[in-house]
Amino acid sequence: MGKIIEINHVTKDYHNGKGIFDLSLDVKKGEIYGLLGPNGAGKTTTIRHILGFQRSDKGEIKVNGIDPWKYSEIVNSGLGYIPGEISFPNFKSGWDLIKQMAKFKSMENIDFAKELVKRLNFDPKGKVKTMSKGMKQKLAIVVAFMNKPNVLILDEPTSGLDPLMQLEFDKIVLEFKQAGATILLSSHIFSEIEKVCDRVSIIKEGKKIMEQSLADIRHDPEKTFKVEFSSASEYKKAHARFVKAKKFHIQNAHEHKNQIIIKFHDEQTNEFTEILSDLKVKYIYQYIKTLEETFMKYYSNNHEYSFKELKTNLLKGKNA
Repeated sequence: MGKIIEINHVTKDYHNGKGIFDLSLDVKKGEIYGLLGPNGAGKTTTIRHILGFQRSDKGEIKVNGIDPWKYSEIVNSGLGYIPGEISFPNFKSGWDLIKQMAKFKSMENIDFAKELVKRLNFDPKGKVKTMSKGMKQKLAIVVAFMNKPNVLILDEPTSGLDPLMQLEFDKIVLEFKQAGATILLSSHIFSEIEKVCDRVSIIKEGKKIMEQSLADIRHDPEKTFKVEFSSASEYKKAHARFVKAKKFHIQNAHEHKNQIIIKFHDEQTNEFTEILSDLKVKYIYQYIKTLEETFMKYYSNNHEYSFKELKTNLLKGKNA
């Protein structure tokens, strides 16, 4: 699978601790790649370099094999972009802006723009200047997607959208991925990244501190299960067996509920099932690691997982 966006050891130092530092990442053809980090982490600076708006101090960037600083017009001609801070010219209406952008993009018709307008429940008749933040965001989405670009750069694309429109936006993004588009999505919203992205980088103070596929995050080799037994006697048998095996870490034991919360490595899965095989189990629940938990690991001071946080993030609505 070819690389559409390539960032190799790029540094842009603003000399106040801000910027990006020795940043390397690539986005493959047909992939949705997430940049995750709080405001000020360096996400927007990275995007500005990809678009050719800024020149790096060091390193190299290519989009479809082209240097965006030297050939910004060529790179941006086949690219859809939603900026983190939207500022439109003062057109009389949203339709006027859409039609003007269609001419700029050499589009023969605006049929797909009309489809997007309908899907986003957007009224483009009003003056752009008086539109709400949510309406301006919808307009930005229409303008970015309406010529069906093969590369999309999306900086906080759902800012200002209500939950229903966020879901519709996710559908549109996934449809573009299925059609072969390459998408870089910058966000500080965990669920947004988690729903649509194939891989994600966590950015901290301008540096990439983690890169991983969403599949690998979900399928952590360290497993955590909550098991509830049908009686106190069954609970005590299981507890004794897990302690004797020594390969299992009992994170919590709720004797009054006949529950054990236990952690172990993939390699112990067969032994785990053997220990439970002749016991009367009421139910078993597996905790699935989330992107939020992974993020908090890298942004916390001690880089350790807290069981309290695990329960908060993964067991909402469950009887812990």
